[in-house]
Amino acid sequence: MNTFGQNNKRVFTAWQNRLNDFTRQEKLPGSILSVFREKQEPIAWTGATGNLSEKQPYFITGVGKLHILALLLKLKVRGLVDLDAPITRFLTGEPYRELSKIKGQDYTYKITVRHLLSHLSGLPDYFQFSFSGDKSLGEELLAGKDQSWTQGDWLVAVKRLGPQYAPGARKKIVYADSNFQLLGKIIEEITCQSLEDTLINFHFKPLGMHETYVYKDIHDRTPATFYHHELELEIPRAMCSLGPVGGMVSTCRDSMTFIKAFFHGNLFPLSELQLIQEWIPVKASLSYGLGISRYEKPRISVPWRDYPEIIGHTGLSGAFAFFVPDLGVFLTGTTNQSTDTLLPFKLARKFTDLLIKQST
Repeated sequence: MNTFGQNNKRVFTAWQNRLNDFTRQEKLPGSILSVFREKQEPIAWTGATGNLSEKQPYFITGVGKLHILALLLKLKVRGLVDLDAPITRFLTGEPYRELSKIKGQDYTYKITVRHLLSHLSGLPDYFQFSFSGDKSLGEELLAGKDQSWTQGDWLVAVKRLGPQYAPGARKKIVYADSNFQLLGKIIEEITCQSLEDTLINFHFKPLGMHETYVYKDIHDRTPATFYHHELELEIPRAMCSLGPVGGMVSTCRDSMTFIKAFFHGNLFPLSELQLIQEWIPVKASLSYGLGISRYEKPRISVPWRDYPEIIGHTGLSGAFAFFVPDLGVFLTGTTNQSTDTLLPFKLARKFTDLLIKQST
């Protein structure tokens, strides 16, 4: 007997209790979760805990990479970009020279769009660079030291840090925000407009995402601040510096609209989904494809159970947008905590387990 239904308060109360328990156990100030299931009997539910509400806007940080991926796939289908094209076809001029210099030789011309999407370019993450001469940019931001930087600053940082290996030379992920910042510039070169305008014209307006925007005003207190351990990170200058790639603000509702459009083929042909799911292991439970990640429970830890894969993306802020293909379930929201990068996956897993249990 199917226990689900839009008016089934008992089931939804259990879900809210599960979210409350998770937030308390993980010592989170608050969390937001939206669930939509399209298989079996459709179901939609949104819950929030602690200092967050269901409609609270939040920084989606790394989830913005799915927007970049979707734009590139659309441009690819239109014949405007080849994923195997060198980035030097689009990014010319002195600022983009010697981004990948090894033993005096510049390998920048060998970096492809695909390398950037898959984090196989070998380029470093500019957050590891110390602009102050002491701690790295990432360490300072997580300590609450707000600061701003420019495109020129992070390009210089990439060059000074140097690549970890030549483009595509290893099948080892070097996750770097630098890659997607470069992809953002490539999109601007192709479309002849700002990345923000492209997002508005391709995603926000067509999908009716009225609660999503690029954070540009340091005095804007609309989005919830996120935490690192118990420290509330008030870093508006940094969030403005990230631009559209990492500085977007959204809600769980708008994020749900986007992730459903992404996997329903409303942004690009569904045939492109196979292309981006060429998984490379990052750790035991996590793999990365082309601009998208996959979480799977290691079979060795629970060999008697099959756990459905969770695909999508997370962000430093704890934001997430996931799809669980086997269950036909979408999940969006935020844990609003940067301490544990796997926390959004753990939250999603708890609810997929609950869905499986309540459906049997």
